[in-house]
Amino acid sequence: FTGFCTGILGDLIFLASVVCMRDNWRAGIPDKDKTELVTGGIYKFSRNPAFLGFDFMYIGLLLMYFNLPMLAVSVFAIIMLHLQILQEERYLTENYGESYREYRKHVFRYLGRR
Repeated sequence: FTGFCTGILGDLIFLASVVCMRDNWRAGIPDKDKTELVTGGIYKFSRNPAFLGFDFMYIGLLLMYFNLPMLAVSVFAIIMLHLQILQEERYLTENYGESYREYRKHVFRYLGRR
């Protein structure tokens, strides 16, 4: 039950991130498309709520079906998502400059505000 609730929480966090992004949603790091920097809604509490939602989904699955293969898949996925975040942060810093650096001062990478 705990795993199911954790997975559902991840789904809801991901959904909130998509809703707040509206037309600024993209997969990966774009070559040419420049979107707005979204800092409202759930992005006031997490710089990466979509990835946070995915992490909760993997943790929920792990809690529901705890075994070594699921542990390996979950750990691998969470590490890969973190590496994607690091790439995206470099892109956002290069493209949004001071406004993104200021946003980083107030909102944690995963969850929380300063």
